[in-house]
Amino acid sequence: MAKITVDLITSKEFSLENRGYDRREVDSFLDDICEEMERMEEEIKDLRQKTTVVRPAEPAEGPSAKDESSFREILEMAQKVKEETIRKAREDAEAIRTKAENEASERLDGLSAEKAAAEKEVAELREVAKEYRRRFEALLQAQQEALEKASDLF
Repeated sequence: MAKITVDLITSKEFSLENRGYDRREVDSFLDDICEEMERMEEEIKDLRQKTTVVRPAEPAEGPSAKDESSFREILEMAQKVKEETIRKAREDAEAIRTKAENEASERLDGLSAEKAAAEKEVAELREVAKEYRRRFEALLQAQQEALEKASDLF
């Protein structure tokens, strides 16, 4: 198949059929295609010119000593940035770990104090309950003795 160009589209003739497409509609659509192709060809041409201007001429030989020195400097700077980033990340991680340990320790201390207070309250409630039981038993005993004395009356 030949390369499709605007000229090929313009000069293309189709055979007529009884139930074919509307010729004006097909011609209009082919005209739209031609216009778009021309626009795209211009855009491609412009882009090629721009890349030629932007793209520097490549040296005939390998990189110069100056280029190698610049590359080394860039690599050294990148290595320093990498090392600094790793060092900073380790410091940050250590600070986060230390903060978490301190918060956990404080929380544990707080919970221990709450536990001690709760245990003390339970012990006090047990003592109160023992005293209440002792008094209740004494009251029951006194009531039973009173009933036994009163049974002589009945």
